[in-house]
Amino acid sequence: MIKTASWLIIAILGMVTPSWLIAQEIDMAQPLNLEQCITIALQKSSDIKNAKLNLALDDLQIKDARSNYYPEITVSGRYNFSDRIDFGFEKENYNATVTGRYTLWDHGQREINLARAKVDKEVTQSRYEQTRQRLVFDIIQAYYSLLKAQKLVEVDKKLLEQARGNTEKTRAFRDAGKLIEADVAAAEVREASDELSLINDQNALEIAMADLPNLMGLDTGTLVNILDDPDYERYIQTGFIEIETMSIDDAIERALKNRPEIKEYDANIKNAEWGLTLAQLQRWPRLTAEYDYSVYLDEYLRERENFKNFRSWNATAALTFPLFDGGASKRQVQQVEMQLEQLRENSNTSERNIALEVHQAYLNLKRAEKSLEISDKQVRNAQLSLEVINGRFEQGMGILLELLDAQATYAQALTSQVRAFYDYKTAKSSLQRAMGEL
Repeated sequence: MIKTASWLIIAILGMVTPSWLIAQEIDMAQPLNLEQCITIALQKSSDIKNAKLNLALDDLQIKDARSNYYPEITVSGRYNFSDRIDFGFEKENYNATVTGRYTLWDHGQREINLARAKVDKEVTQSRYEQTRQRLVFDIIQAYYSLLKAQKLVEVDKKLLEQARGNTEKTRAFRDAGKLIEADVAAAEVREASDELSLINDQNALEIAMADLPNLMGLDTGTLVNILDDPDYERYIQTGFIEIETMSIDDAIERALKNRPEIKEYDANIKNAEWGLTLAQLQRWPRLTAEYDYSVYLDEYLRERENFKNFRSWNATAALTFPLFDGGASKRQVQQVEMQLEQLRENSNTSERNIALEVHQAYLNLKRAEKSLEISDKQVRNAQLSLEVINGRFEQGMGILLELLDAQATYAQALTSQVRAFYDYKTAKSSLQRAMGEL
């Protein structure tokens, strides 16, 4: 018994023990890429650990259901003494018996129970996959949100430095008599606006820096350094992005094949069908058969004679006819049939909702792709316009308002470009999640 219990504990721990106890730990002192963040989250997430424990519990349920196919062996012993039976070791004082019992047939109930236990594990496996994919998507969102916040702060600092330089130039032109005090005030307003944007984005960065470690299952206050997406620098330099070529119909087809919610409904329907079979069996004549075998161990040990004289066996077969139960068994069948119909309707609804989710995710990705193309053009044009206007302004030929407008346009283009890129990456992952492929 001790060996069995130890083996069981080891088996369960093997399912829930994260791979960092087996493989080399990820060095948290080094910047992490997206895959490493996901790996850590899957190792440390309480939801994932609980989902794996549920799988282990279902394995135990399957073993329990399978145990009904094996014989049951019991040993019983008794010792008596009273005012009529003296204390001692005579045959009147004690007896011992070994009994074995095996169910030959129980009207198919153990077969159905085993099948339902296996289906229950399929349901739990589907729920585990839902939990895993939800966590992976949350990590992806948090990862790209952090990168976006970091890039926006970098852009804000660059724009603020530029605005401060323009303010200094404006003051110099005012001192030289080329501009008036109102021009300085306008430049200072632009500088203050850029500084406010920096403060807001720095606050968003702090929130994003706390959100990612929390989702990864790390302690509060843990600082996680992350690597930038290599596609970002390529996009900034070349404007190139990977365009999704798959059609909406193909995406929906893959979703209906892969989504764990669909698999969960399929398993629940199978479970209900087995339940219907079991309910229908209750209305038919029930045939059961058992076999018992006993050994009177105490008498055999005393007499030490022919072993056959101290054993007995008994085979029992019973046929039960359910004549009348007030219609309870019939209503039970009807109830299960209705529940089965509900599951099928819910499954159809789930498929339609998933198809809609994929459709929306696909359109959002296409919008994000188009936004990236436009953002790249906006940044290049705004940068060129700003360079020309700034050159004229430094030569005393430009208008301050024109320069401030060009700076505002360039700032908007830069921030839109950053948001568009990381929104595109999130939209791409959202489509993968909608298809059940995370």
